[in-house]
Amino acid sequence: MQDGKKNAPESLNEQSAKQEEATAAAREQSAKGTEQSGASEGAKGPKEPKNSEAQEAGKQSAESAKSDAQPSDKAVKEASAQETSDRTVSDGASDAKPAAKAADPTESTEPAQEADSERAPKQSSSKQPVKPAKKEMADKAKPEGKEDKEDKEDKGIVLAEPARFEKLRAAVLSLGWKKWTAIAVVAAVLLGAGLFLAFGTSHTIERSDRDAGENIYMVVKPGTTASEISDRLMQLGVIDSRLRFWWLMKLQGDASKFKTGTYAFTPHMDEQAVLDKLVAGDTTVVKFTIPEGFGIKEIAKRLADEGLVDEQEFLAEAKDFAPYDYMKKRPDVRYAAEGYLFPDTYVIHSDVSAEGIMKMMAEDFDTRLTPALRQQAAAKGLSIHDLITLASLVEKEARYDEDRPIIAQVFFKRLQMGMPLQSDTTLQYLMAGPKEDVSIEDTKIDSPYNTYQHEGLPPGPIASPGMKSILAVLNPANTDYLYFVADRQGHNHYSQTYDEHLAIVEQVR
Repeated sequence: MQDGKKNAPESLNEQSAKQEEATAAAREQSAKGTEQSGASEGAKGPKEPKNSEAQEAGKQSAESAKSDAQPSDKAVKEASAQETSDRTVSDGASDAKPAAKAADPTESTEPAQEADSERAPKQSSSKQPVKPAKKEMADKAKPEGKEDKEDKEDKGIVLAEPARFEKLRAAVLSLGWKKWTAIAVVAAVLLGAGLFLAFGTSHTIERSDRDAGENIYMVVKPGTTASEISDRLMQLGVIDSRLRFWWLMKLQGDASKFKTGTYAFTPHMDEQAVLDKLVAGDTTVVKFTIPEGFGIKEIAKRLADEGLVDEQEFLAEAKDFAPYDYMKKRPDVRYAAEGYLFPDTYVIHSDVSAEGIMKMMAEDFDTRLTPALRQQAAAKGLSIHDLITLASLVEKEARYDEDRPIIAQVFFKRLQMGMPLQSDTTLQYLMAGPKEDVSIEDTKIDSPYNTYQHEGLPPGPIASPGMKSILAVLNPANTDYLYFVADRQGHNHYSQTYDEHLAIVEQVR
């Protein structure tokens, strides 16, 4: 007992020095609940594992430290008794220690450290809180795989993403406004160039002379590309956006599904409706009307507006189109087909082309010019060419039917007298567009068609006359008029002398 009292203070001093290491070891060993119970049993006999003895010793040292605030005789006795108990436990576990040393060399010192911690003062043990050990036990209770996964996810979300974002943000901010402006300008230029190359600069034809409800015809021929169809639809005014139509074709894969034939559309149709019609092959019978008094240029524009022909192609074809002998092109004649494409309403059941339309219209004219009419023209000394040329002048000068025979008689009388016809309509034929009143300067135009400068008939017809004008030339009125002038309403006023004519001009103009 005396040796115990002498050694007690010495053990307490050692405990104070090693308190932090003993407490840490106690936390690590207290997490293993199953090993703790084994340690309790190991204190009673030598057959239990060595680690359980150290855990029990650590637990007892912690409880002893809490109950003793200051060293006393009683504390010394209890400490001595505990040393005896520790030696008993140590002796009982002596068989297991060699294996433990082989596994972990540091474990041989742990029982001594934990035994010394029994003698530590309470204030020393209070420096290491016990609660963190509970948290550590809870963390160890989690499945190992789950814990690793959660840690990785937390690191990826909380650490990695913000790091990448901050790098990107720093890179963007480092560019500066001048560089961003340059990038924006380059992108805009590239986008504009791409759209220009992809969609071109097609324009919409103005169809002011057409009823908005009239059909617009378009012919799809074999080999026609989707781009050509898009351009043509835009030019005809069938669609309002070539871009929308192009995207519809691409997105739906219909660019190669169009059927050939003639289609009837209306102005400003929905792009999807147009595309559905082309893919379904919803072709139609073509119907168009050429009014009386239309010249070749006007016919070409009307057919082009309706989508039946290319205007320039039609005009080129009309220059030398002469399927009949009386249509043979003469010197100074602009278009061989001029005047012989009869003005009428036509229906086309087959493929449409510039040559096909001209052939159909010329056949109509040849049919209407019956043998009786041809004989009547010959009786007046008129060839078919002269008949149609004179009839075209009457057609352009007369707005009302009652005026046609009188105007025809005026022209015949002037021709007989060798007097220039002086028809303003021949000057209009030479102009790019219609003009309400011709000027003195216009009468000086150098052209065989200028009937102010040249006597007789012009080289050829200036328009397609209707049957009424043809009949008026074959059956002119019986008058002595040499002059006529139309008022603003289109009614003609006639006179026999030039002075009377000037007075009437002052009244009606």
